[in-house]
Order: sequence, then structure tokens, then C-alpha cells
Amino acid sequence: MLGLALRTLRFRIGGFAASFIALFLGAAIVMACGGLMESGIRNAVAPQRLANAPLLVSGDPSYLERPPVAESLAAAVDVPGVAKVVPDVSIPVALPGGDATGHLWSALELTPYRVDTGRGPERTGEVVLDAKSGAAVGREITLGIAGKNRDFVVVGLLSGPVDAPAAYFSDDEGRRLYAKPGKVDLFGVLLEPGASADTVRDELAGAIGGRGAVVLAGDERGLAEFPDARGGGEGVITLAAVFGGLAIMVAMFVVAGTLGLSVQQRHREMALLRAIGSTPGQLRRLVLGETAVVAVLATLLGWPLSGYLGRWLLTQLGGAGVAPTQLAFRQGWVPIAAGAAISMLSALVAAFVAGRGAAVTKPTEALMEASLQSRWFSVPRLVFALVCLGGGVALSVITALVMSGPVAASTAGPTAMLWASGIALLSPAAATVIIALLRWPVRALGGLAGYLAVLNAGARRVRVAGAITPVMLATGLATALIYLQTTQAGGGGGGFAENLRADAVLGSSSGSLPAEVVAEASALPGVEAASALVDTEGYFADHGDDDDEITVLGVTPGAVEQTLAVTVTAGSVADLRGDAVVLPGKWADELGAAVGDTVKMRLSDGQFVQVKLVAVHDGPYESALMPVDLVLKHAKGGQISWVLVKGGTDALTSLTDKYPNLRVQDPSEASAGGSGGGGEQTGAWVNYLLVGMILAYTVISLVNTLVIATGERRREFALQRLIGATHGQILRMVGVEAVVVSLGGILLGGIVSLVTLVPFALAMDGSWWPSGPIGIYLTIVGAVSGLTLLSTLLSTAYVLRTPPVEAAATLS
Repeated sequence: MLGLALRTLRFRIGGFAASFIALFLGAAIVMACGGLMESGIRNAVAPQRLANAPLLVSGDPSYLERPPVAESLAAAVDVPGVAKVVPDVSIPVALPGGDATGHLWSALELTPYRVDTGRGPERTGEVVLDAKSGAAVGREITLGIAGKNRDFVVVGLLSGPVDAPAAYFSDDEGRRLYAKPGKVDLFGVLLEPGASADTVRDELAGAIGGRGAVVLAGDERGLAEFPDARGGGEGVITLAAVFGGLAIMVAMFVVAGTLGLSVQQRHREMALLRAIGSTPGQLRRLVLGETAVVAVLATLLGWPLSGYLGRWLLTQLGGAGVAPTQLAFRQGWVPIAAGAAISMLSALVAAFVAGRGAAVTKPTEALMEASLQSRWFSVPRLVFALVCLGGGVALSVITALVMSGPVAASTAGPTAMLWASGIALLSPAAATVIIALLRWPVRALGGLAGYLAVLNAGARRVRVAGAITPVMLATGLATALIYLQTTQAGGGGGGFAENLRADAVLGSSSGSLPAEVVAEASALPGVEAASALVDTEGYFADHGDDDDEITVLGVTPGAVEQTLAVTVTAGSVADLRGDAVVLPGKWADELGAAVGDTVKMRLSDGQFVQVKLVAVHDGPYESALMPVDLVLKHAKGGQISWVLVKGGTDALTSLTDKYPNLRVQDPSEASAGGSGGGGEQTGAWVNYLLVGMILAYTVISLVNTLVIATGERRREFALQRLIGATHGQILRMVGVEAVVVSLGGILLGGIVSLVTLVPFALAMDGSWWPSGPIGIYLTIVGAVSGLTLLSTLLSTAYVLRTPPVEAAATLS
């Protein structure tokens, strides 16, 4: 049957074009997502500043704040094959235009930098900067280091292929500013000519074993240079899995729909083949063979596109802050093979479903049904539909009753997919109900065109269902996924603002502020209290599960209760001084800790601290509170993220003269673009990007489906014209049919979005209605309806260009 399939394809290029487009785009998206997933798993971060060092010895980069290593370790690093060991440190530096990292001048040989202008630093108070900083040699510049502003003279400028801004100090001053005597961040290892990096690495690993250091080579070195990239691939893996799964689901329904319409167009041909002795198996193999040929071609052509698409997506994710900008795109043979296999399997499953009805129908029945298909029901279809709907109901209940807060999005997204799948499988039955509901209104409002449209829709309810399905997918998925984001942003932003007692929030366009800003803000007229706000991560050392991470907020003792809405259930926040902690009630219960007990915690740099539990709070955010001085010893390099200020808001603008990057915001503005808000904006941007791509894919498929469905009716239109119908009458009739299809798809899509969004809204804030402007829904509905009507009318107008006698004779 494969030979017959190849011979028939060339006569049905138009019919298979829609399937080819759907498979081509689906294969490209799935393989691109596979590349994103591999990139996230490998988490390959190529070094830039340290590119000239074949090997690095540093503290464990798996911690958020890489721990330093002993400078005395240099002797152990000097193994055979090592030409030179170069120590380096990293000092957080706040430049006037953004943040940078300070280093020792002697470590410049580890980098691809070259001195463009000036010279190296030779004494205290001199600095060499990246030329991209905009500084000028000989000018004085103020740098924020360890929470204080210091003045330096720029004596040189560097240029090189390095993204992160750098500042270089003399070795003596660099060590003094680093403020960790006997410690360095890392050693760059330069090899002797001819030495094997792998051999030297093994020697080094043995020499430094058990001394709190690791050897990094290849792309691992990038993690020492870009510690924020640690674990950055996890978000990419999740997004790729969700996006790829959604693309596969849409592709299967789109391909099944287009193939189904194509097979329906050939119902008479299939019936005649059955009548002359072809078996159901032969017909199934014919359809599968045709689809396999189209799928192979589509997958092969989608392969090159997937690489460009994957790189573009990763670039967008990096620009939005979802993934490290330095994360390298990797697409080996595994994601390509897996993506191709998934695309092929999806196409063949869709072809099997589309061809099954024609294959099992008796020849005489098939001849009777050749013009109007009425059969659609099958036991497997019902079983799959019930499984999807049952899963959707279960996830809706779990989202509403079990989940709470933004984490509910993890079940709400799959809920939309399952409901859409179940409804799509039962769309012929749903179409029958919709047509019955719309019969009288359409007849009353549409006149003769409405009367004919209702008759046609009732007679072609299976094919109408095929047109309704992509409309349902477009409206349902778009509405659900976009309003998931707006509801989450509304709940998250409101939650942040509601849990602040501060009247203003100070932030910085560069991302951090010197710690001294807190004291300066406190001294301003009218200011009642000012507290730093620094977020990092921590783990409970005796809890035994590193996956149970807790957010740690560094705050200013004595100003917490005036600036944060903390509900204390035991102890007192006033005792939060020194090595102390305030824990959420959930964690205090899990640890069995009471006020006055000592808790052992590991902070973001891997160091352990013994802290006294001074209070237990009951708040919506499961965060621990610690004195900011304790947190800054282990994180952020002495820089703070925010300052919360109570009272005296009019006087705060005076700080901008000394700190040009400082921003004064009210709590609602900070919730939208600040602590946590930036993540919400990023999440929104990513969701809109992914939804946009899926919608574009669905829209293309919608147009394909409508064009095929309209082209199938050439004989019908020809006969209508032969008995006196005009072009205008036919266009009005199909226009009303398009309205019926749009209304049906919008109604079913509304069901998908409601059963997704209502449980999510309940989980977020107890509301029965999602947050977000109604204009989003109206735009979605208007765009999909307009596209449906336009596609139907244009394809009908094209069909009507053929003279009726010629069209009727050709199709006979």
C-alpha cells in the first residue's frame, strides 16, 4: 500500500498541504523544546573572563554564594603539568551605571582582556574598569563596596569579549577590600606546554580532596564566573516540558482534524475501494502510508528550523531573566531523534484515528455516507475522552481545594489541556447540542441565509465539529493561559503590597544599594523607621532534605514591625538581634522548635550558623527573618536589595542626589516591578511569548481547516448556483455558518477557561472570578471570530470563481 500511497499523494497535494504545515511547525517546535531541555539539563555556561585558564580550583559552585577557599591551598594545586597558579577574588562593586565585580590585577592574565588606555593600578585608590562602563582615564569615580561609597581614580580601561562588567584593583587593595584574610575565591591554573588538562585535573582532584574545593574544567568554569547561573537550567527544563507538551497536544488535534477532513473528502473513494474488495487493514495502511510520507518530509524540513527557533527562544528567555544569559544552547541527536519520533508518532496516531472510520464502515454504508458523514462515535474515543475529562475534574478540584498561592499554576495549566482534549474528542456531540441551541435564534436573525446555514450545519454536524475544535482550542487555551498570568500577577502584587506597612520602598536601577542607605534614610525628617530587605536562601541542617529550601529575608532589627506586616504567634520580633531568627509556624512545627531553642541552618554560601529562635510568625509568605548584618556576612557582598521606609516619604527624594540610581516607589509600584514583581513581569512575558507561539500555530491550523472544509463543498455551491442562487446569497449563507462555528468554539472554549480559572482564582485569593481586564477576553474572541469569518468568506469566494457547470462536471 505504500506504493499506492506515494502515487495518490501527487493528486492530493492541496489536501495534504494543511497536514504538512501543521506537522512541519509541530516538529520544529517539539525539537526546539527538546534542545531547550537538553540545554537546561547540561546547564553549560562557557567562561568569559576566565577563558584563558584551562582549569579552575574554587569552592563548590552549587551554592548560591560560592564559599571561599584557603589561600594556602595554592601549594597543593601546584602538581606536575601546572605552569602557574593565579589566585583571584570577587568583590561586589556598585558602579554609577550598574553593578560590577572587582578582582586582583595579577589575575588579568586569566582573562581575554587587554589594556586599551592607561595602565594598571599601582597604589591605593586606583582602579581599572571595563571600557563599556563609560568611565574616562584620569577621572574620579565613586564605587559602592561592602555597603560604603569609596572614591577611586580611573587609571586604565580594558576591552574584551566579556559580558559582566569588571573592576581591577592592585593586589594589596583588592585583598583588603575582599576582607577575608587567608581566603580567595578561586585559583586559575595555567598548564605547561603539552600538558593534558584531563590528566592534570585528575591530579588536582586527588591533591585537594576533602579540603572544601573542587576542580572545574570546560563549561563548568562558567559556573565559577557566573554563580547566578547555578541551577538556572531548571526553569528552562520546566518551560520546555510544558511548552513542548502543549505543542504536542495541539499538533495531534490539528493534524487529526486536517487529516479527518482530508479522509472525509475521499469517503466515496474509500467506499469504492471497499466495494471492489479492499480490506479495512489495507485502507488503514493507505492512510498511514500517505501520512508517514508527509510526516517524514515535514520533520526533515522542520529539523533545521528547530535549531534557530530553540536558540531564539533561549535568547528571549535569557533577556527576560528566566534563564542565565550565558547559558549555551545545546541540541544533540537525542532531542532531535526524540522530537522526530514524537512528531511521527503523533501524526500516525492522528492518521489512525482519522482513517479508522472509513476503514471499518461497510461498503454500502460508506457509499451512502460519501456525501454526508454521520458516524463519529467509537468506544476508544469515548474512553479517552472520559479519561481526559476525569483528569480535568480531578485537577480542578486539587487546584481549588489543595493548592494555594502561585504554586496552583502547576496544576491549573494541565487542567486546561485535559479539559480541551476531552471536549475536542466529544466535539461532534457538543456540536449537535450547540446547533440545536442556536437553531431558532439563527433562523430568526439570519433569514433565508440563516435557515440554510442551520440546515447545512445539522446535516454536516461531524464536519462542523471539525471546524469548531480549532476555534475552541484557540479561545480556550488563550483565555485560560493569559488569565492565569493576570490572576497570578494580581494576587502576587496585591499580596506583596498588603504585607508591607512601609509607606515607600527604595530600590535601585542597578539592582542593589549600599547598606549605609538604611541609616541615611532613618535620619531624614519625618521618617519613623527604615529597614533593609535582602532575600537569600537557607536550609535546615538537621532536617535532612536539601530540597526543603526556605527563603531568608534579611531585615533591620528594631524596624521590622513598623515596615513589615508580621503576625507574631509566639515570642517577639523585638528580640531579632545578633544570631537570631524568626520562623514561619509551619517550619517551627516541622522542626519541633520552640522560642528560645537553637536552630542549625546552612546559608547560601554553604556556611553553617547556629541561630536562636526568637519568634514564630504566621504570614502568607513562608520566609524566615534574620538580622540583615548576619545575612550580609553570607550573601550579597554587603549590598542590599531594598529599603522599606515608614513615614517621611517627601524627604526621600533628597537621597537621589547622592545615589543617582536610587528609586523611590510606593508599595504598589514595588509589587509590580520590585521584590517579586520583577519575577511576575518576567513570568508574564514568558507566558505571553509561549501562548503567542501556540496561538499562531493554532490559528494557522484553523485557517487550514476552514479552507479545506470550504473547498470540499465546490459541488454543493455549483449546484446551488445552477438552480439560481447568487454569489451574495452563498456568501451570506457561509457567513452565517462561520458565525455558528465561532459561537460554538467560543462557548466550548469558555467552558475550558472557566473550569481552569475559577479553581485557580479560589486558590490564589478565595475569589470566584479571575483577575484581569475584560478587554483581553474580548480581544481573543474578536480576533478568533474575525479570522474564522474571513477565512471562510475568502475561501468560498475563491471557490465561486469557477463557473458552476465546470465545477459540477469536474467533481462528478
